[in-house]
Amino acid sequence: MGKDRLYTMADKLAAVNAMTYREGEALNWHFDRSEFTTTLLLQAPDRRRRLRIPHRPAQRFRSQLRWRRPPAARPRPRVCNPSPSSPARSTCFAGKNTAHRVTPVQGNTNRIITVFSFFDRPGVVFTPEEQIGFYGRAA
Repeated sequence: MGKDRLYTMADKLAAVNAMTYREGEALNWHFDRSEFTTTLLLQAPDRRRRLRIPHRPAQRFRSQLRWRRPPAARPRPRVCNPSPSSPARSTCFAGKNTAHRVTPVQGNTNRIITVFSFFDRPGVVFTPEEQIGFYGRAA
């Protein structure tokens, strides 16, 4: 990813997240706070629609976000799928610089995914207010 070293997030609530999305649930377009985000899909839904990262996010969102200058260059997402029959799929991308979303789950099988957050410096934590906003409680 072009970095000498990456550090896991020091926040006890945010370093690793496991999420379940049921039929119709999704996560709308957003940017992450972490330098890099790695996801690992543990269970794929019946119809595999997944994380969507536009090929050229800067052009697609420039007018909506009214950027005054282009964002910093970012590496393209890296995707690893061990075998076509395996639900395990791992993606690593520059979360804070890349607009992305998770498409709605279709079917009766839930999408179960873990998210790992990495930063270019050690000791990164959410404030208690941010923890309450994201997780409903502070650590």
